[in-house]
Amino acid sequence: MRRIQTILYAVILFCCMAAFAQGNRGGFGGRNSFGGRNGFGGGQWNRLPEGNPANQNMLPATSDSNAESTLKKRAFGAGQFDTAAFMAGEIYVNVVLFESDGRTDPDTENWSKDEIEKIVAHVKEACAWWEEMWKRRNYVGELHFTIGLDHATTPFRTAYEPVTHSAMRDDRLWIGEFLNSLGYTGDKNRMLYRYTNDTIVKHDAHFAFTIFVVKADNDADHYFRDNYRSYTWGSQARGCSDTYILVAYSKAYDWYSTPSFIHETAHIFGALDEYPGQGRYTDVGGYYGVQNTNAPDGNPNPRSIVPSIMNSSLTTVVKQYTSSPQSLEMIGWRDSDGDRIIDVLDAPIEVTDFSSKLKLSDSSYEFSGTFTVQKVRNHNNTKAITLNSVDRLLYRNGESGEWKQVNDKDWGEESRTVSHQFKIPKGGVLQWKVVDADGTAESKTYTIGGMRDPKVGINRGTHSARFSFTPATPDTGIVKYKLRVDEKVYDLGEQSTHTLSGISNGRHAWAVQGVYADGSVTDWLSCGTFTMSSETRP
Repeated sequence: MRRIQTILYAVILFCCMAAFAQGNRGGFGGRNSFGGRNGFGGGQWNRLPEGNPANQNMLPATSDSNAESTLKKRAFGAGQFDTAAFMAGEIYVNVVLFESDGRTDPDTENWSKDEIEKIVAHVKEACAWWEEMWKRRNYVGELHFTIGLDHATTPFRTAYEPVTHSAMRDDRLWIGEFLNSLGYTGDKNRMLYRYTNDTIVKHDAHFAFTIFVVKADNDADHYFRDNYRSYTWGSQARGCSDTYILVAYSKAYDWYSTPSFIHETAHIFGALDEYPGQGRYTDVGGYYGVQNTNAPDGNPNPRSIVPSIMNSSLTTVVKQYTSSPQSLEMIGWRDSDGDRIIDVLDAPIEVTDFSSKLKLSDSSYEFSGTFTVQKVRNHNNTKAITLNSVDRLLYRNGESGEWKQVNDKDWGEESRTVSHQFKIPKGGVLQWKVVDADGTAESKTYTIGGMRDPKVGINRGTHSARFSFTPATPDTGIVKYKLRVDEKVYDLGEQSTHTLSGISNGRHAWAVQGVYADGSVTDWLSCGTFTMSSETRP
């Protein structure tokens, strides 16, 4: 549940000004909302209203450029706020449970081993559901969640009893306490971005987020004091990813925990709510800036609305492994050309500073070029992001058959200068390309053919000879040819045949030479000899 009605939003803004020093967001679990007492229950969210300048306290003080320089490995193009730009690749999920110890608030909630195991199972089921969705859509590449359970199997001991507090105003207390214990200092949300980025680096992930869970069994209504049960937090309206989910768990609502985590995870990666009071038809979300046309509020054609993980049909679509096209596109799952590669990763590897030469004398071909992964425009901010990398140089003999890898180890680089020399099969062709290891991106395929089938046809009656050959392909860099007969050279241009008249009797040698665009030439290729003699008439 992502969008709060205007009046409700104004009330929250007026009453909870302190909360906005740490970031402005709504709550999914309001009593009369989708996640409320009279609704299904799931998660909510956070967004700055359009056009409202963000409170700078909500963001880390470190600039993007400085933050990126400290990161060892992550999605190319991503800055410190791009912790969950789209749902693909390797995603790390920290799960943190809070156990009150009575130091500040009365200790009214305590985790049992069975309840901890249930939470862990629900999170694993939610992540597995998304992985299965990816597989069922047959996308090229990978989606894999790794779940960190250090602070789940051993809950973090906090001085507070979180469920007795206002979630939106006070979550900084127990979350801040947890982050302080790990050595982070400062504003809660500054610490969260640092913690999430450190998680990405530590676990060699592309993206990451955290699920914070508090106990709510002994609370009268199982809600936080401000009537919310779960939400996500971030600032996607400002181009910043969501960083966490906060959930109040109780056995009374255990039945919807897995669907709720599935729903909340979609929010983390940009999906908007699609139910009355929270889903506006005119809103846009996700990496591509997808319009929320499956939402009811303001929808000119309500009958077009389909079941979705983002509306009240959540439990049904979870069983069916489906959702609205709009919600899936918002998390990055759009494949416009049907090649099974999602658009955000469906950009070619481009080459610059390319040069190549073919030695005709020994059929060797060498090239050099700088290969760079391209990125799809990001609707949320100016940081176009990709998981693709320049990884492998592949080749094969002929224009079909198995591709073979030249380099022993994947490069894993955003841009790389590649140089190599190949031997062209005699009388054949060779193909090569540079690719991403997951098969989501590749350069053009270069087809290299040496000089093939050189022939000379003799007409003794006219003392002429017709020279012909199969030219090298354009990928060799050759733009025209020269023919040498004995000591005389003829410019053929782009032609691969030439008839020469007035050839004297005797033995002659011929050869072909290629010319590059810069005027330099290949070695001569001796194509053989022929003998011209006067025709004997009967």
